[in-house]
Amino acid sequence: MKKTALALCAALASGAASADTILGFDASLGAWQPDYSGTLGVDDYDIDNFDVADDNITFIQAALEHPIPLVPNIMVAHSKIETDGSAFLSRDVTFGEETFDAGHEVYANMDLSHTDATLYYEILDNWVNLDLGLTARQYDGSLEAYNDFAAATAIGVDQPKSETIEFSGVLPMAYGMARFDLPFTGWSIIAQGNATSYDGDRHTDLTAKVRWDFVPALDFAIEAGYRQMTLDVQELDDFQTDLEIKGPYLGLNLHL
Repeated sequence: MKKTALALCAALASGAASADTILGFDASLGAWQPDYSGTLGVDDYDIDNFDVADDNITFIQAALEHPIPLVPNIMVAHSKIETDGSAFLSRDVTFGEETFDAGHEVYANMDLSHTDATLYYEILDNWVNLDLGLTARQYDGSLEAYNDFAAATAIGVDQPKSETIEFSGVLPMAYGMARFDLPFTGWSIIAQGNATSYDGDRHTDLTAKVRWDFVPALDFAIEAGYRQMTLDVQELDDFQTDLEIKGPYLGLNLHL
C-alpha cells in the first residue's frame, strides 16, 4: 500500500513540470437536466414513485493553474441539486426513524447540493491533456418526508408525520480529466470524473462533453455533454440511498 501511494505521489509530482508556463484560469457555468432513479430509505423505496420534478440544476466550476513546480493546481466547483415530489404509498415505508403508513400521500424534498475542492497536477499538457488529483466533496443536504394535515386527519392523529434527515460531511474522491484537442478546429473532447468507494459505500460523478471554442480571440467556448452521478451510501449520517442521477447539460466556458 505504501509503495502504491509513493508511486502515485511521484507520478503526480512529475506532472508538475507540464504545468502552464503562465498563470491560467478556466471557468464553466451551465445547467444540467437529469432524471432520477434508484431507491431511498431503509426500505429501499423506489424514487420513481415520487414522480420527482425534472428541474434544471445549475453548476459552476473554476480552476487556477500556475507554473510553480510540485505545487498542485486548484479547482473549486458547486452543484445545486434540489428536487421534490409526492407518492401514494402502497405499503408502509420508513425514512430515518419515522414509518409512514400505506394508503396515504407522502411528500418528499431532497437536497444533494455539494461543493468540491480539488488539488491536481497536469500530467500532460499539449493537444492531449491529462490531469490527476484528489477532491474533497462537501455535502450539506437533507431529505425531508412528511404528510400534510389532511393525511394526518385521515389516519387519526393530531399532527402530520414528518422526518427530516440532515446529512453533511466531506467525501475524499479521486479526480481525473482527459481532454483531446482537435488541432485547428476549435473543438475538444473531454472526459472528467470523481470516484470513491469505501466499506460498501460508492460514489461516482462522471461527465463526457464536447467543447467548441467559437470565439478564439476571447477564449470563449460553448460545451454540451452528459453527466451521470451515482450515490450508493448507507453511512452518510442517517441518509441511506442508492441513487443514479443522469442527463444532458449545456454550459459556457472561459479559458484565460
